[in-house]
Amino acid sequence: MRAFLLMLVMAAVLSAGDPAKGKELFRTCAGCHNVDNDQRKMAPSLRTLFGKVTLRNGKHVDDANVREIVVEGFNGMPPFGNSFRPSEIDDLMAYLHTLTGKPVAPETKPGQSYFVAYCIRCHNPESRTSAGPDLHGRFKAEFVDLIEEGHAGAPPLKEWLDESSRKALIEYLKGY
Repeated sequence: MRAFLLMLVMAAVLSAGDPAKGKELFRTCAGCHNVDNDQRKMAPSLRTLFGKVTLRNGKHVDDANVREIVVEGFNGMPPFGNSFRPSEIDDLMAYLHTLTGKPVAPETKPGQSYFVAYCIRCHNPESRTSAGPDLHGRFKAEFVDLIEEGHAGAPPLKEWLDESSRKALIEYLKGY
């Protein structure tokens, strides 16, 4: 029984992918995608990929949906399902999970760049297709828990931002 459990654990670890190998494979993607900054090349920057809520196709950012785009392509991006073996796609996914960059956009108010990076996609008062409510003048104490723990598919920002950055975002929302 122990040997069987050990085999299951090893299979799970081995199928997780190798980020170093994935980084090498990413060279194919680097012509179109940035990972060093938030500037768009021909395609969106992936520097904060798994810190976003939705992908450009409107689907939730998770392994299955990112993998689908890699395998099948999207909006001019070629499909790589026939170019990469499944184990290579696992490696690429493992590398993409290492991209945990924080926003670096200039801000006029402390916390603004975090709002733009993590919140505005759903809470954009200028967008008719924004999924969440306009937050102007609507700060509530429960926003702190929503920011910390995540909500409506948004990632828990306690995993992405240090405490002082989260406080800056909360202060920004209080005056937003």
